[in-house]
Amino acid sequence: MPYKINHRFRKLCGGMILVVFLLSGLAVLTGCAPAESGTTGGQDLNVSASTGWAIIEGNLWKTTDGGHIWKQTADRFAGGTAAGAGMNLNGAAFKNRGDLAFIWRGILYVLYGGSGEVKQLSDSGQAFYPTWSADGQWIAFLTSMAKNMLFAMPQGDGERGAASAGSANMDEGKLWLVSRDGRESRVIQGLPELPIVPARISWSPAGSILAVQGQGEIWLVPAKGEPYQVPGTEKFSGLSGWSPDGKSLACYSEPTLSQKDKISGERRMIFYSYNLDTGRLTTTGQLEMPAGTGTLFAAWRPDVQGMLYWPDPAYSASLAADGLELHSLRWGESQPQVLPCGLGYRPWLSFFPDGRLLMVAGGGRSNWSEKNLAVCELETGNTKILPNPAGSVAVDPALSPDGKQIAFVAAQNLGREMGGFSEPGQLEDWVATRTLWLENSDGSGAHPLKAAGGGIYQPSWSNDGTAILYVRDNSLWLVEVDSEKPQKIIGPFPDWSKDLFGYYGYVWHDNFAWFSK
Repeated sequence: MPYKINHRFRKLCGGMILVVFLLSGLAVLTGCAPAESGTTGGQDLNVSASTGWAIIEGNLWKTTDGGHIWKQTADRFAGGTAAGAGMNLNGAAFKNRGDLAFIWRGILYVLYGGSGEVKQLSDSGQAFYPTWSADGQWIAFLTSMAKNMLFAMPQGDGERGAASAGSANMDEGKLWLVSRDGRESRVIQGLPELPIVPARISWSPAGSILAVQGQGEIWLVPAKGEPYQVPGTEKFSGLSGWSPDGKSLACYSEPTLSQKDKISGERRMIFYSYNLDTGRLTTTGQLEMPAGTGTLFAAWRPDVQGMLYWPDPAYSASLAADGLELHSLRWGESQPQVLPCGLGYRPWLSFFPDGRLLMVAGGGRSNWSEKNLAVCELETGNTKILPNPAGSVAVDPALSPDGKQIAFVAAQNLGREMGGFSEPGQLEDWVATRTLWLENSDGSGAHPLKAAGGGIYQPSWSNDGTAILYVRDNSLWLVEVDSEKPQKIIGPFPDWSKDLFGYYGYVWHDNFAWFSK
């Protein structure tokens, strides 16, 4: 049911333009400094919904009929009020470790490592997949809302506003940008419907501009400015990829085929590079795929002079689930280099500073058998399989920033014959064997960080290479590499799945993002 709005804008910032968005009871006010009193005071705002929330200059205010408002400040959140209840936040342990964006009960927060405080940056709707800009000044995230959406825009003089109504579907993703301090926040208008998946939004590695992947369309969204579409004569397929300098975007297209044509006809993939400075789209390469074979995009090569992909025989999800050969194709070459077989999890692919690939090799859909770390040369296909700890598999690899060390998770190797677990306790016992290990990039010097405990997932390095953030017991932990003293930062997260099985042991969380310093 739409909310009715009665706006009386008086004495607001000396007539500064004010924008109000009412999103299922959320009023977002920008360009105005809030009064510190417990009533509306000089900010004569009346929201006719029974209750609502107002974000004013990055601070959250709760509103009711009659004009009374209560400021929900960042220190109150950190103090464990309803908004942040149960976080078990350890800001001191995160001191000077950068900033941590995370989703808690559908709301976006940021933990500031400089002060140890946490601040709420969103409200209304379910937030998904936060991601930091390269300079750490902006966060992009998706939201989904089921209730009607109203936009109220003042008509020039700041005294009166006109409301227009729209709607948002739970299956539609809305892109938001919010500044690090929460003072600037906006939903991006004019974009196509966005699938709510994490790989659809990616920041430039060298600037505050975002690539957004719609259904066959690619849009570029500056942190400050209007979005614009990458031109193309055909619909784009798969995912786009940034060049290391952030000046160009790689993308590709392929024809849409009927099920019959997929089986009987060959397909041609066309690859492009879009230059942000010139606005030109140029063809960089082509690839002929045999009949009955699909293509699953894996990653762009670090030099963006080619791509990695998995050929998908018979377009079979079942075959793909048990592992596919990874191929590396360089533009101008007709044949790809064949790399090891592995599962199609993109977080398991990363690149050394010199361009070599680190991946998890091994077929079979289960995480508890036949999984090794491998280092691959993209130009030659030469591969070195790194030795596993005795009796273990190796998964969830993370390269140190300088490429000299690898953090990974070792877990008991149960063998390929083990298809599942008949009792929950058996699965829990296996999860407990997931431990954090470190080794040199050539596989030497492998040793466990025993103090980190068991049940480890998803390690990632601090930018200075001195600490590792990881998931354990549905919480986020930080361990200093030298001292090996782990500390829980926050959790357990109420929204995180309690299902330890995931997909045959694969579990990955996309609802936090660490901007490390």
